[in-house]
Amino acid sequence: MKKKNINMLYTAAIIAACLLFSLTCRPRESDEAKKAADWKTLIISDVEKDRMSSRRFVLDNRKQTIEYLLSVVNSPVEVGEEFYNYITSRNIAIYLLGKLRAKEAVEDLTKWLSPKPGQGMNIDELLMFSPAGYALVEIGLPSVSPIFDLLREEGNVALREQCIKIIVCIKGLPETELLLEDMLVKETVNSKKENLKAVQRLLKEPKFRKIVENVYKKRNRL
Repeated sequence: MKKKNINMLYTAAIIAACLLFSLTCRPRESDEAKKAADWKTLIISDVEKDRMSSRRFVLDNRKQTIEYLLSVVNSPVEVGEEFYNYITSRNIAIYLLGKLRAKEAVEDLTKWLSPKPGQGMNIDELLMFSPAGYALVEIGLPSVSPIFDLLREEGNVALREQCIKIIVCIKGLPETELLLEDMLVKETVNSKKENLKAVQRLLKEPKFRKIVENVYKKRNRL
């Protein structure tokens, strides 16, 4: 009986110790969670450490958000998934990356300018770009160099036209042509040079030139 009582007391002591530990630790965890959530209060705090914490919390949250959105963007394609449907999980993630102006996402977004095998191609309205194209325009200048790199490699006419429109929307037509001329002078690989020349010829076609000028004006509301 005595042994049983001792065991019961020992068990009760352990439970009490665990409860005490939980109660003492919980406020700290709660305080940290509250600080992480309440960065708006921290940023106007009189305490320098709090102000610095607010900066870290916001940047860490942005980084984690972008990483998660990219995981959605690069998830496997479901058969029949619509490429142009703006309310798919993938295209919402693409849209948000554009609104966040996530330059970290540019390389991945350039891979989604064209449909992947298995994606549907239904279009309900006339669009200037693919969902990734709109996002790259939103991101702006960080998109230009990777898209020019794609133009060096790419011979697909539809993709080429979209890439040119994206660059013109960001840089304007005169500056796009100057950049293209500079790249042609510096390019030493014949296949890449020929692709850039094809871009140059396309930009000189009156009909296409008018299209990109109108796209620039519409996008920038001139």
